[in-house]
Amino acid sequence: MIIFATTNCGFAPLHKNTNSMEIFENIEIEKEETPVAFLIQEALFEQAAFTKNAQNSLRIKPTIKNSYGVITTENEITRYSVTLNVDYILYNKETKKIVTKNNVSATSDYSAAVTFTGFATEIARRDTYERLADTVAEKMITEILIANQIKYSP
Repeated sequence: MIIFATTNCGFAPLHKNTNSMEIFENIEIEKEETPVAFLIQEALFEQAAFTKNAQNSLRIKPTIKNSYGVITTENEITRYSVTLNVDYILYNKETKKIVTKNNVSATSDYSAAVTFTGFATEIARRDTYERLADTVAEKMITEILIANQIKYSP
């Protein structure tokens, strides 16, 4: 009879470690009054327990780049490509010391036909922006978690 022994390498995903997510309870998100910034802020709040009046502050600066190309020779369908870039800084509000600073980006596409109404095209664009906001929020959270793990690792 052969017995197999397994060992655990100790790997645990950052998002699954509830203790690692506690750092967001000490981070507030600065308000930026643009529609895409609002979508990013909402996505961040959905994915982590950010708070108000915290010791640290997260400042985001999003920019969007749109490009398009015609898919058919009759100009029936236009393909739009949207890239969302976000520069962000996490800093201590009292000392103004930067905890981490980085840039994340994501790209997504949507199509619009000439037969689409303006409403249908706007919904497709809005869905793309929401998808991009979710993606960059997840990337920011992951990078903040990694920076925090590195900072406090032995």
